[in-house]
Amino acid sequence: MAYNNKTALIKWIAVITMTIDHIGYYLFPSFLFLRVIGRIAFPCFLYTTVKGVKETRDFRKYLLRLVLTGVVSMPITAQTGNFFNILFTLALFALSIKDYRFILPAILLVHFTEYGLYGFLMGWTIYVLSEKHAGAGIALFLLVNALQFPSLQGFAAMALIPMLAPVTIAVRPLPKWAGYAYYPLHQIVLMLIARLM
Repeated sequence: MAYNNKTALIKWIAVITMTIDHIGYYLFPSFLFLRVIGRIAFPCFLYTTVKGVKETRDFRKYLLRLVLTGVVSMPITAQTGNFFNILFTLALFALSIKDYRFILPAILLVHFTEYGLYGFLMGWTIYVLSEKHAGAGIALFLLVNALQFPSLQGFAAMALIPMLAPVTIAVRPLPKWAGYAYYPLHQIVLMLIARLM
């Protein structure tokens, strides 16, 4: 699957802001600005999921990677209360945009995953934004996130900036294996650091 420059950049932004968010969660919980920055990560992962579904040559393998990474990460994310973690949310979202017949089952199952229905609906606003009608997608994206205020999650609206900004520089994509492995590994490292602090 060959990511274009924009998708590659947004994947990097997702990974970096996720790391900042988890540094705030595990190491510096009183530094709310770290968690605010981290709200950018999930919409960016949703964006790369939309592009991943569109561009992959083998959707079954793509979906399997998401699910397997989610399963491997379960012992780690379960410690934070997210047993069915973000990877399961992304997998259900990916399945729903690949085949519309899975929308209703996905809506039912997503209630048990991290970010729940909010995350699933936000994914669909990003799908509309990037694949159907930019104006409608932007309006829906802002609405879904406005409904989250005063929760910090409302700051996810900041993710519109990288999603809409033009990309004029060459961006080297994150290696596929590294992108999946990083999710559980960096959390293990942060948990170990937290125990030493």
